Amino acid sequence: MSAVRDADEPLYRAFIGKPAQRHYLAYFARADARGYPPISWHWPALCFGVLWLIYRKLYRIALLGFIAPYVAFAAGAAAEHLVPRTGSAVVWLLLVAFFAVWLPLNAHALYYKQARAAIAQMRAIYPNRQDAQITALGVVGGAQRGLPLALLVLLTTLSILAGFAEMNH
Repeated sequence: MSAVRDADEPLYRAFIGKPAQRHYLAYFARADARGYPPISWHWPALCFGVLWLIYRKLYRIALLGFIAPYVAFAAGAAAEHLVPRTGSAVVWLLLVAFFAVWLPLNAHALYYKQARAAIAQMRAIYPNRQDAQITALGVVGGAQRGLPLALLVLLTTLSILAGFAEMNH
């Protein structure tokens, strides 16, 4: 590993937190060695999508994930207007492209870039004080455990209620 990587390891550890630390440290080491984050497959991003983004505190990309279906449906409606019977194909193509291809291929890189930005910010706020940087990174990084679970329970409950409402309609 390079000298820069060794100096960053305690900061990476603080940012990542305990869950999957070895996994992300290995990826971050590859990214540091290359000088850029390589494309790699990320199963949790495929399986859980927006919930994984929230879990890892990638809130801006999660917002994009919440908006993506609306954009896809708008594009599908426009396609349907231009060429009849193409709208649903456009919707599915856009949703699959975002959630099943782009997000899983770029999830590691997105998380790495967030870690690098947080480390740079903490170094600017607390120059020459690695202990303060580590403490602050532990707060801004890590995993958001409760919110994704709460969202999953909420979505499941709403789905069940919608099913009951449909049955009684």
